Amino acid sequence: MRVLMLSWEFPPQIIGGLGRHVYELSQRLGNYGVETYVLTPLVDGCATYEEFQGVKVFRVGTPLTGSKRFKSWIFDFNTELIREGIRLDYQEKGFHLVHAHDWLVGYAGRSLSRVLNVPLVSTIHATEYGRNLGLHNPMQREIHDIERNLILDSECIVCCSNYMRNEIQSLFNPNPSRITVIPNGASMNRYRVTDFPPDQEFEGIARGEPVVFYIGRLVPEKGVSILIRAFRLVLQSIPSAKLVIAGRGPQGPELQRLAAELGLGDRVWFAGYISDDLRDRIYRRANVAVFPSLYEPFGIVALEAMASGTPVVVSDVGGLAEIVVDGETGLKVNPLNEANLASALIRVLSDPRLANRLRSQALKVITEKYNWDKIGAKTSQVYHAVTSRARKDGVG
Repeated sequence: MRVLMLSWEFPPQIIGGLGRHVYELSQRLGNYGVETYVLTPLVDGCATYEEFQGVKVFRVGTPLTGSKRFKSWIFDFNTELIREGIRLDYQEKGFHLVHAHDWLVGYAGRSLSRVLNVPLVSTIHATEYGRNLGLHNPMQREIHDIERNLILDSECIVCCSNYMRNEIQSLFNPNPSRITVIPNGASMNRYRVTDFPPDQEFEGIARGEPVVFYIGRLVPEKGVSILIRAFRLVLQSIPSAKLVIAGRGPQGPELQRLAAELGLGDRVWFAGYISDDLRDRIYRRANVAVFPSLYEPFGIVALEAMASGTPVVVSDVGGLAEIVVDGETGLKVNPLNEANLASALIRVLSDPRLANRLRSQALKVITEKYNWDKIGAKTSQVYHAVTSRARKDGVG
């Protein structure tokens, strides 16, 4: 089976969990007889074509830069996706289905499905309504409409949690039988925790400092401002603690100002974008990883922390609430509650037995439930079911 997969994120361009999802999933599908062709944006310094682990990656269009209007770039990118998809369909003797990841490739996904006469599968990683806790301007409403069209034109809608299933059903009202829940995963062999000493020094971390680690986008829905305020309370109990904030986003300067206004000084290290290797080393060094999101369809970074052997504290929202069993595989806290968050962080930092129990139980769950090989198998089953229905209906 040949699948044309469309994604606006793919390594080395990683903005959030979507890019890592496509990267891991596309590699596993080959184990189940699926040839995957990924179409993704051109990135400076990358070849327009590369192949790894059996996945064929084609980079099209122009790199996304601040000099080009986002809306204009989306139109041009989707146009290039359609053109390249048609070319590849002719070159490779046809695809069996198109798999589109989120609204940014929605127009191309719908168009290629029609032109190539093959079914469309879409994975909805988040919604515009959820990201913004409502629709507040014309651009957000336009994106919402693009999402609706993508969802309603899809033979199957894949989402990563029951929370997202309910959100999609509530917002767009597709046929419930077309929604399938397949969780994200974590690749255990990427986090070779024994490769790194547990108390190594970094540019922003001294030996012996208890470390609280956040990694993710710096946007309001991730709750980082609440984390910074909560960390001030943590320091009252554990003055030597260090908060490491890794990631980029439009809220970055505001968060740095907040830390300065609260007098946190060198107790907070804004690490910016970090490499996978440095991320893994900080996970190994960290005493606890924290994800205080206000909105989180799944939370793949929480899985990565658990797979690395780092205890987690997460908001009791969305997909995070489904991943973590409170008191067993991590601690859950009420979103927006600084004192509740600070209390949970202090518990993990000050109780090694609790930290070890959370760590060992989380690793067990990751191995059993959030395994990318199993996720690849489930996704290939979706593909075969969709193409089988399409043949009966005279499509493809």
